[in-house]
Amino acid sequence: MTSCPLIPADWDLPQVLRFRLGNRPGRQRAMQYEGHLLLVLHAVPKRRDRDRTGQLFWRDPEGRWRSTMAGQGEQAVDNLLGTYSAAIDQLTDDFDESDESIDYFEILGALGPIRRSIRNLHAALQNAREIQPEERLIINWRDRAYDLVRRAELLHNDAQTALDFETAHQAEAQAEASRQRAVAAHRLNILAAFFFPLATLSAILGVNLHHGWEEWESSHAPWVLMGVIVVGILIGLELVYAITRPTKRPKIERPPKNE
Repeated sequence: MTSCPLIPADWDLPQVLRFRLGNRPGRQRAMQYEGHLLLVLHAVPKRRDRDRTGQLFWRDPEGRWRSTMAGQGEQAVDNLLGTYSAAIDQLTDDFDESDESIDYFEILGALGPIRRSIRNLHAALQNAREIQPEERLIINWRDRAYDLVRRAELLHNDAQTALDFETAHQAEAQAEASRQRAVAAHRLNILAAFFFPLATLSAILGVNLHHGWEEWESSHAPWVLMGVIVVGILIGLELVYAITRPTKRPKIERPPKNE
């Protein structure tokens, strides 16, 4: 009898089914031969795992189930679906506690393999349902797998929407900050242009005029200099406020809707 590392040694599987299994589990699928049903399913995948861990579930012609996963008979499939449900629950809790784009990105990265795997698991159970239409257990497993697919899809959509919103919000905030900086630079350019002729003429001709305060200034130094510095700082603060004060975004006139 041909040996397969995935099949337990005490399983009396038909040789035809053994030939259809390699050393790796491959895709999730259902196989049958002369009343035997073999399910090849995957355990819950992790984000960075390339290889999938296969779990085999065998139903013999007498209706008895055996599996390579922990659990007795058909209970093993319930346990497998339970692990997928727990993984989705954990990601849902992580989503509820997330408020940054990096958190949503991590959730989408972890959810991607689980979402693909549970979708393929549902397809395999649907195929098994068509092979064994009289087996009620398979119907229940298929319906439960469909609920997991729907939960995974809803969580993926919610996380993607939240990530898109955060991305758009940050882009809008950066655009607004850039607009405010552009307005401040424009105001500063106007101010520099206004005083540029005066500053140039003062530098060329000089402004050291006799104003009659020379003796008073020399007798009260350095308080005059300190007063000039304080006045200059106050005027500078006033100019900084005038240049950097926020402005409202201009409204865009939208064309009227056609009735």
